[in-house]
Amino acid sequence: MKIELVNLGVIQKAEIELKPLTVFIGENNTGKTWTSYTLASILGGYGLSQYLKAYIKGETTQAYPPIDNAIAQILAEGNAQVDIVQFARDYAELYINDVARLAPNWMPEFMATERVNFQDLQIKISLAATKHEVLHKLQHTFIEKYIAPNPQSGAALLNALKEEDDSILYFYTLSESKGNILQKIPERVIKEFVITIILVEVHSALYSAGIYLFPTERTTFVAVPFSHSEFNELKKSREEASEELEQTKIQKKSSPIMGGESLKSFIQMIFWSYFRDWTDREKEIKENPEISTYIELAKLLERDIIQGNVDFEDSGLGKELLFQASDSVKLQMPVVSSMVKELTPLVLCLRYWVEPDHWLIIDEPEMNLHPAAQVEMIEFLAMLVEANLNVLITTHSPYIVDHLVNLMQAAKHEDKESIKDKFYLERTEAFIPQEKVSVYLFEEGTAKNILDEAGRINWQTFANVSDDIAHIF
Repeated sequence: MKIELVNLGVIQKAEIELKPLTVFIGENNTGKTWTSYTLASILGGYGLSQYLKAYIKGETTQAYPPIDNAIAQILAEGNAQVDIVQFARDYAELYINDVARLAPNWMPEFMATERVNFQDLQIKISLAATKHEVLHKLQHTFIEKYIAPNPQSGAALLNALKEEDDSILYFYTLSESKGNILQKIPERVIKEFVITIILVEVHSALYSAGIYLFPTERTTFVAVPFSHSEFNELKKSREEASEELEQTKIQKKSSPIMGGESLKSFIQMIFWSYFRDWTDREKEIKENPEISTYIELAKLLERDIIQGNVDFEDSGLGKELLFQASDSVKLQMPVVSSMVKELTPLVLCLRYWVEPDHWLIIDEPEMNLHPAAQVEMIEFLAMLVEANLNVLITTHSPYIVDHLVNLMQAAKHEDKESIKDKFYLERTEAFIPQEKVSVYLFEEGTAKNILDEAGRINWQTFANVSDDIAHIF
């Protein structure tokens, strides 16, 4: 999708097209991280949850007549139908821009700052290039939700059902008497139920609510041991979030952790992994076999780049996250190399959490990596994209940028098998088509597209420094 940003920190105006692999480069303090976090806040579960609260309270400008009509019909007759594909065709772009309009209100909390005024921030999102895909996703989405006083009883008071390959979302109850409905379900609950289901599904089709942020602080917090009380607080937060996620697909953001939402969501992802039941992941794989690809990619990351295994081990005090460097050596996270700390969160995310279409936003994936590992990482990230994930990175690495050009050129090669051994991971899946890549240079208050039609990346921000060093010598 295409996004226009105005007045975001040092950025005066920038136009960005998000692709499956989006790369932000540029000097420090040019707006790369602020841009990526702002997009995450709008397109992910945080922006969705903030918008739902505002919409239910009547604090938004956009109206949705099909939703209002469905609510009125349920209250009057006990049933209603909404063509959710047609709803997205008519309102998806209006909806996501209304979400973006609220961003200035939540950005101080999301970024954990009280010193920055975001009220001049303006964001405009165009879905022209992606609307067909959004409608296709919605057409093939299966929805089954209900309101019940006791979920174990199976006696639903109000149901929502959309079959796969059917565009109609049905709301129905066993009783079509208005009096009975309102006696059993408050009107406010009915409204929230209908609004939430429709807007959650549309938002998820636009850009999956599954967004995983990897801030630069990740190498510190993956190794921080938590006390029992902190673990209990995190576990309680996870259980509450799971209940909400089951009903609405919205990731709960409240947390005992201090800091911006990027840091909160990252730490929660790490520590929720401690409590992840592998049988849950196996169920997800049965429902969507494509998830097994991410398990295999996690193994490849361990074997070929980290060169060891990351896993949890039960001890007398609970689970520990350990790195097994060899058959005889197991290390706790505080004493492993900086590279292991850097890449362990990505292993856990792939192993336990990601699903197709999810979005990984990684701030400086080259951090703490040897140049050879940096080259391996851009090959690995390209493999994630080819496995139907979306990736956005900010980077200062010339190795990553230069080798990305090689990967795009390799994708054009007639005999890919014959050249794969020239690459670090020796995988043709790392050869990424140019149409899946966008690269932007952040400087002088804007972001410039620097990927030309021939597949070359015309950057100077790294080359100028190299030239300076040579001249000094």
